[in-house]
Amino acid sequence: MKRASIIILTLVFLAVFAQAEGFRLGGSGGYYAVADSLYKDAYGSGSFMVGGFIGYDLNKFFELRGEVGYFRDTGEMTLTGEEIKFSIIHVVVGMRFKPLKIRNLNPYLGAGFDFYFFKEKASLGDTSDSTTGFHVETGTTIALGRRFHVDLNLRYVKADATPYDETVRLGGWRTGIGVGYSF
Repeated sequence: MKRASIIILTLVFLAVFAQAEGFRLGGSGGYYAVADSLYKDAYGSGSFMVGGFIGYDLNKFFELRGEVGYFRDTGEMTLTGEEIKFSIIHVVVGMRFKPLKIRNLNPYLGAGFDFYFFKEKASLGDTSDSTTGFHVETGTTIALGRRFHVDLNLRYVKADATPYDETVRLGGWRTGIGVGYSF
């Protein structure tokens, strides 16, 4: 039920803002470093994340933003050395504050809510669950003409899950770059 509610909320968000002026659409990629020490033991520090975003300028200072992303990593079980696979699908709803514009640069501060759906596949069995969290971010967009822009950002995510009565810190630092088109 929780997953269906998030998907419906995301579709409503997309439908409302897709027809409006000030609408932005694009893709992004970046490096996501998961904070959990057990994760680091099995997988390393993190991996590449890809996704897409949608934004809507409420006014010249605030942007409402939605994102969907995918993260996948492969590691080894610490005791047996068997291969394990971990993946996250995340959905983000947030707001960015853009206090000033300096020529083609538009720096921002942002925050939002994060919804994580994760899965780990191992020979001993699979684990899947979901959790919620929040993020804070900073960055800048760089205008490349009238319609295209590049988005550079740094984000910290706080998202903890408890799939087996043990807290797993799925949050961490993410650096990213996106390319978008404004309508």
